[in-house]
Amino acid sequence: MKYTCWGAAKQVTGSMHLLELDNGYTILVDCGIDYEDKTNKEINANFAFDAKDVDVLLLTHAHIDHSGNIPNLVKQGFRGEIICTEPTAYLLEKLWIDSVNIQNNNSKRNKGVRLYGFAEVKKANEQILTYDYYRKFELNDDVSFTLYEAGHIIGAASIRLEIKEGGRTKTIGFTGDLGNPGAKLIVDAKPMPGLDVLVSETTYGNRKHKETRSAEEVLIEQVTNTCINQEGRLIIPAFSVGRTQSVLFTLKKLFTEGKLPPVRVFADSPLALASSNIHNKFVRYLNEEAQEHHREEAGSLFDFKSLHLVEDEEDVEDMELYRESCIIVSSAGMLEGGRIQHHISDHIQNPLCTVLIAGFCSPGTLGAQLLEGKSSIRIKGNDKYVFAKVLQTDVFSAHPDIVGLTDYFEKSDSDHLQKIFFVHGEEEAMYDLRDTLNDSLQPKVIIPGRSEEWVL
Repeated sequence: MKYTCWGAAKQVTGSMHLLELDNGYTILVDCGIDYEDKTNKEINANFAFDAKDVDVLLLTHAHIDHSGNIPNLVKQGFRGEIICTEPTAYLLEKLWIDSVNIQNNNSKRNKGVRLYGFAEVKKANEQILTYDYYRKFELNDDVSFTLYEAGHIIGAASIRLEIKEGGRTKTIGFTGDLGNPGAKLIVDAKPMPGLDVLVSETTYGNRKHKETRSAEEVLIEQVTNTCINQEGRLIIPAFSVGRTQSVLFTLKKLFTEGKLPPVRVFADSPLALASSNIHNKFVRYLNEEAQEHHREEAGSLFDFKSLHLVEDEEDVEDMELYRESCIIVSSAGMLEGGRIQHHISDHIQNPLCTVLIAGFCSPGTLGAQLLEGKSSIRIKGNDKYVFAKVLQTDVFSAHPDIVGLTDYFEKSDSDHLQKIFFVHGEEEAMYDLRDTLNDSLQPKVIIPGRSEEWVL
């Protein structure tokens, strides 16, 4: 069989992995949007393979850089099953609709290619089948799969494939995005046993998480400095799925336990609100702390007295007219699109404002520009000086660092592994991570380029 990495090769976004068996059966793992190749506007519009030839799509999780191009695959003729967990299926419906709206808006402003519409989203949803963790399922006589908890976000899965070919069985594992051990709400990732080949994310492959304090301690400091000691605004850009829920869950604990005075919190992301409802619906997929809190709070993980949900134009007006200290949690996490751009545009020149970036920002994104310390940025068609304080914390990180990744590899029956493909990371991080591995693992590492074929 052949493996080709068609996305997230030597970069973070656009995950897309193709397995072609000798008998012609074709498996696609993930089908995401590439946010990083700014030179090729058609990078997401066209596939390098025929969508009609793909027999099945296995999806690790709902984030758009892994799932966002699936409706386009359907548009171009894919008619197979889309396999994922149940929470992922619920999230996809919301995320894909949001993606269509973003594409339509960008297309009107000549800022992007319209990949698909609501009709393709409907068709894609009809092709989804959901499966549980830790149960082996057969795709056909020669191929079976098992989903393992990956952490990262609710419903995220690592995928273990068993493929019979040429009189023997080969096991291939795709980590998807792994979670950071001990993360808020989310279970820890479970390594897949007995793998011959592992395709692994490497997002933080050359970094150790710097933050030694807890999420509670970080937010107490930032809320105190920005909203209590002065009348400022703490703006937290956060992904609608995962990061927003972790931040709101932590704030709720601080307010209800009396560790912070009741500062008003605006949650300004319709998609994040929908995602929060899905977290409450599928609380059994979350960790023990979250499940216990859910029971004690009569079924609500995120509601608290000073939380204001921004759901309609009236809520938007109330938020914009509010002049006291407040916290704004809004998407998107890398500041590329979404309502966060309104808040950054309105407040980036306010020296009493703090922008707390709580996650990874791909090179070239607005979030990355702010973290580079640029004195001015271009946003919503205007040049703005940066007078607000810009900080970053990795305490809410949804990915393991170099220590967590190395530990994961060593727990994955490393003696049995024949090949480890590094994907979903910056090229430098991949080489640095490889160089830190022990002598038995280093020679097994392959860092594939986009379109390179590898015989397994």
